[in-house]
Amino acid sequence: MYLRRLKKEDITEVVEIEREAFSPIWTSSPFKRDINNKRACYLVACIETDDSEPLPLEPLLEEEEVDAPRSWLSRLAERLGFGGNDSEAPEKDDYAIAGYVSVWYQGDEAHIVEIAVRETLRGNGIGELLLIGSLRAAVEFGSHVMTLEARVSNFIAQRLYEKYSFKSVGIRKGYYSDNREDAVIMTTTPIDSEEYGRMFRELQDTWESRWGPINIQE
Repeated sequence: MYLRRLKKEDITEVVEIEREAFSPIWTSSPFKRDINNKRACYLVACIETDDSEPLPLEPLLEEEEVDAPRSWLSRLAERLGFGGNDSEAPEKDDYAIAGYVSVWYQGDEAHIVEIAVRETLRGNGIGELLLIGSLRAAVEFGSHVMTLEARVSNFIAQRLYEKYSFKSVGIRKGYYSDNREDAVIMTTTPIDSEEYGRMFRELQDTWESRWGPINIQE
């Protein structure tokens, strides 16, 4: 698995993931318009597969996620019995794009507009990898802090963001158009500080020890 910049040929899949994550009535991001916008960053998580290795159709169970560090794809392959006769492999490119993140740069702030992972692939470190990629890009761009919104009911996402030093700083009432749910506004401590840099490196090392090398391509 690796991260790279969004390409035009990825947009159809990314829009599918967006609609799955945010509902069909969510106002879609202007992916095609902003793909070359220097003040925006769109990253996608890609899974490399071949015809002999069908992709996982469900995430790992919680108790299976605490095993000794191995490639998440290899563990899923082992559990699902790749090559068996009881399951039919999806088409080669069905899950080429596993998730995406969109970031806009505004002054000294980087704002995560959307971050989403295919529902069947959640729980495999993909969302955290996308967050790592967006933070790396923001530091490279020269941003001072990063902000985002999360559903007030999405405690799993909030715990992930808190791990990366996001703090709750306010509420946006009725932010989500599908059910008018409120959003919690979260902002990091300064990401360009030495203290944050040390913490960020440690968190990346922890991710790699569990899921494998972080691979971010242009």
